[in-house]
Amino acid sequence: MQFNQQPSNFKLQRQLLLWIFIFGASLFVGAASFRLLNSYPVNAHSISVDNFGNFYTVSDNKILKFGPDGAYLYPYEEFRYGKIGMIDVTNPMKILAFFPDFLTVITLDKFLSPLNTYNFFNLGYQNITAVASSIDGHLWFYDNTDFKLKKIDEGGKIFRQSQPLNVVLEQVPNPNFIIERDNQVYVNDPQIGILVFDFFGSYSKTIPLKGLDRFQVVQKQIVYEQNYQLKSYNPLTFEFKEVNLPDTVGMLHAVLEKSSLGILKKDKVDFYQY
Repeated sequence: MQFNQQPSNFKLQRQLLLWIFIFGASLFVGAASFRLLNSYPVNAHSISVDNFGNFYTVSDNKILKFGPDGAYLYPYEEFRYGKIGMIDVTNPMKILAFFPDFLTVITLDKFLSPLNTYNFFNLGYQNITAVASSIDGHLWFYDNTDFKLKKIDEGGKIFRQSQPLNVVLEQVPNPNFIIERDNQVYVNDPQIGILVFDFFGSYSKTIPLKGLDRFQVVQKQIVYEQNYQLKSYNPLTFEFKEVNLPDTVGMLHAVLEKSSLGILKKDKVDFYQY
């Protein structure tokens, strides 16, 4: 049984390595390989993309959703809870919108219709700096009062929590961004780096990338925009890659997924295929 299993595992590993190589090669191509698909006028401060290739722009009180081809799909507006600080589209069926002024999270379905509302004040929390959705439908957040990463359900019950990070790290973190990918949770502190936790909330390591406001995790590589380029960092090989982006005049932020690229500018968003 073992003799038959080893070649099969080796074959799967080889196929996976080949796929990652092809993915990496296709991800970081020359700017000339990008083809403009569509543009849409918008005044927004951030852009996100889900794993289906749908794009989302975020302004103070509005979210707009676009298809992979850049076609406008749905709007969402909310004025009761102040400005939208960030959104998390990890689960396209349960999108998270965080309103930091009122410590409120609203989850939205794929049509951007409201599903649930979480008020951290009502749940007993006073100092929340970053939140994220989990694949199991719960919420991750960083509690700046006891310096712990926590996961709660819709009723506020704690499912997972880390040790006090000020003790573990011997310094006080101040995260501004959290994202869950591939059973790992990435907590970003611009001064410390990217703190990595397992699915149970146990601290694993720190990726030494500092000064980031946000990033994507693509095949366990950290992908981020810097100096009008998209860059990737592989935490296993410590390798950096970069690619020049097309038409970066007025660019605020860029994200990509599969074969699509979205570039947010001061007065519009451009959608590319590569």
